[in-house]
Amino acid sequence: MKPGKLSAVVSLIIIMLILGAFVFQVLLSPQETYSSTLQINLQPESLNLTWSYEGVNEENLRNVALASGNFGLALLSQIFNVSNNTVISPLSIWLALAMLYEGARGNTAEEMQNVMYLPENKTILEGSIHWFLEKFGDEEENYTLSIANALWTQEGLDINKSYVQILQDYYNAYFQYLNFRYAEKARSIINSWVENYTKGKIKNLLPQGSITPDTIAVLTNAIYFRAVWKYLFREQYTEVRAFYTPKGKVMVNMMHQYQNLRYTEDNDAQILELPYRNSNISMLIVLPKHVALNLSMDKIMAWRSSLRYVCANLSLPKFELSTSYKLKKPLERLGLGSVFTPSANLTGILPSGGIYAGNVYHKAYIAVRENGTEAAAATAIPIQKAISPLPRVDFNVDHPFFFLIQDSKTGAIFFLGWVANPVG
Repeated sequence: MKPGKLSAVVSLIIIMLILGAFVFQVLLSPQETYSSTLQINLQPESLNLTWSYEGVNEENLRNVALASGNFGLALLSQIFNVSNNTVISPLSIWLALAMLYEGARGNTAEEMQNVMYLPENKTILEGSIHWFLEKFGDEEENYTLSIANALWTQEGLDINKSYVQILQDYYNAYFQYLNFRYAEKARSIINSWVENYTKGKIKNLLPQGSITPDTIAVLTNAIYFRAVWKYLFREQYTEVRAFYTPKGKVMVNMMHQYQNLRYTEDNDAQILELPYRNSNISMLIVLPKHVALNLSMDKIMAWRSSLRYVCANLSLPKFELSTSYKLKKPLERLGLGSVFTPSANLTGILPSGGIYAGNVYHKAYIAVRENGTEAAAATAIPIQKAISPLPRVDFNVDHPFFFLIQDSKTGAIFFLGWVANPVG
C-alpha cells in the first residue's frame, strides 16, 4: 500500500458447519480514565423494520443498513471493554450470517430473523442484499471498497444445489469443493483466499485446529476499504502529544488540521465528520465530553442529521488497530442459540440435517494516517472557506473515542470501533 493512505480492512467471518450428532447492557467495571470513571452505555434498539414487497427499492436498501448497523451495535455491547481497543465490521458479520440464514429453517431461522432484523420473506432479503452488493461491492474509481463471499464444502457432500445457487446469484459467492479430511491443507487454502481479498492485511484467520475432519462447510466474507481524505493532513504538522487512556497518559503522533468540517454536539459528546474524497463515505468521530456516553442507532442518525459546517481546529492521533474474535458466545447471548447446537435446523444447506455452526471468527484491521502522498490531488477542496464566516470549534481527540466508517446516504456502517489507546 502506498504510504499515507487510510486503509481499513475488515472482516473475515468464518462459519463452520460440523457434521454429526455432537458433530445491553454492557457489563463494565468502573475504569480509571482521563478524568475519573468512563461509562459507555451501548443501546441497541428493538427495530421493527417494514420491508417493502415491491421488489428492490431504496427503502429495503436502507433496511439492510439499519439492520446490519443495529445488529453490530448489539454485538459490540457483548464484546466491549472500555480499556481495550475494538474494531469490527457490522456489515461483514451480518452478511456472513445472512448466508447461513439462507439455509436455516424452523426455530433456527426464526431466531436468526429476530436477532438480525431480517425479513421473513427470503426473496426480499436476497434481492436487497444483491442490490446492496452491486452498489458497494466493487468500487475502485474514487476509492477502493470490495466485498467478497465464499462457500467451501466437502467433496462429495450432497449439499442443496438451490442453496449454492442462491449464494452465487445473490451474494456473488465463490464456490469450491475441498477435502476437509486433510484439515491443514483446507485451512491453508481458505486462509490464502482471505489474505488475497484483504490485500495481505488479514493472515491466518483460521487458527490451527479450527478445521477438523468433521468440518463439512465453511462460509467466509471479506471487506477491504481504502480511501483518501477529502481534506488532507500535512505530515509537517504531526507532532508528539499526550493522549489520556483509561490506564494513564501515553504519547502519540497527533495529526492536525484547521479546516471547514461538519460538526455537532450534545451534552455528552462532540461529533465530527471526516469525509473521503469523491465519496458519500465518511468517518464519524464521537468524542465523549465527560465520563458517560450513550450510543444508539437513533443517536447516530440524529447526530448525522444535525451536522453543520464549522471551522474545526482538529487534532487526531494516528492509529493502527488489529483485533480478532471468536463470536459464538457473544452471539449466543444475543439470542442465536440453536444454530450453534446439534439441534440446529440447517436443512436448507444439507437436506439430511445433522449440521450446525461451530463458531464465527472475525478479524478486523484499520490504519489512520495523514495521506500525504496524494496531497496535490486534494488541495483545491478548502474552497468552502470563502463562504460566510463559520463558528470555530476546537476538536482535540486526546482521550478515548468511537469511530464509524459509514455511508451517509444509506447509513450503512462498514466499520465501527473504539480507540482506548492509539499506540496499542
